[in-house]
Amino acid sequence: MKTKTWDDFAPLNAEKYAPFQHISYAGTDDPEQTLYLSLPRDRKNVPLLLFFHGGGMTSNNREIPDSVYDGEFAVIEARYRLSGQAHALAPLEDAAQAIAWCFQHAEEYSIDRTRIFVGGMSAGAYLAAITVMNPVFLKKYGLHYRDIAGLALISGQMTTHFQIKADLGWKKNRFQPLIDEYAPMAHLAPDLPPILMISGESGLDLPARPEENAFMAASLRAVGHPFVRYYALSGHTHTGTLFSCDFLLMNFLHDVLTQMEKKQ
Repeated sequence: MKTKTWDDFAPLNAEKYAPFQHISYAGTDDPEQTLYLSLPRDRKNVPLLLFFHGGGMTSNNREIPDSVYDGEFAVIEARYRLSGQAHALAPLEDAAQAIAWCFQHAEEYSIDRTRIFVGGMSAGAYLAAITVMNPVFLKKYGLHYRDIAGLALISGQMTTHFQIKADLGWKKNRFQPLIDEYAPMAHLAPDLPPILMISGESGLDLPARPEENAFMAASLRAVGHPFVRYYALSGHTHTGTLFSCDFLLMNFLHDVLTQMEKKQ
């Protein structure tokens, strides 16, 4: 599959979308603090998927499953400052601000505030998880994890991300797990939004990545979370997971929307 870059940004199925908009969510001229918004043509009050790319917080190629551009969802691909460009927690702060931007501007772009999903791949999945699950990040913007429709996490780290640990001065092996305030695993609650986690196969994905995801899914169920799904894709590497998650991801998004409709 061809690597997607920001320079040649174009949504798949472009005929179903109005021309994309490139927007600064932080009010700066930093290209890393921007988002790319694609809105379905001639549709109102649409659900939104905000998706963060991976790259270990050191690179920033586009990473997003093609299927999300189905003409039904508004899609935002967000960039964030990388390791070494600012202080250690800058990627987390940027992710939270990008989420807040979606809520602040939902009405302006005919996005349904009650149907905003947040997801990501690898480091992007970690950012989605920690900024939603740890209430401190969204509280600054008057938001709570209960405002999020669902989390879609593709091969994300559920302990504290190894690059965050390194930038905060971690001296031990990068794969030695740490569960502190920056670990999604430390913020389990039964009223978190619906959560999807997908990883590759143990031994093919990054070390301990499938096991971390399986443990968090089991722990969420143990604390009473009613809607968590975890899949380990047999034969899949870390990167390969992104290219095979479409069916599971879209099923999750539509199942959540169906549940929401039944509760109305």
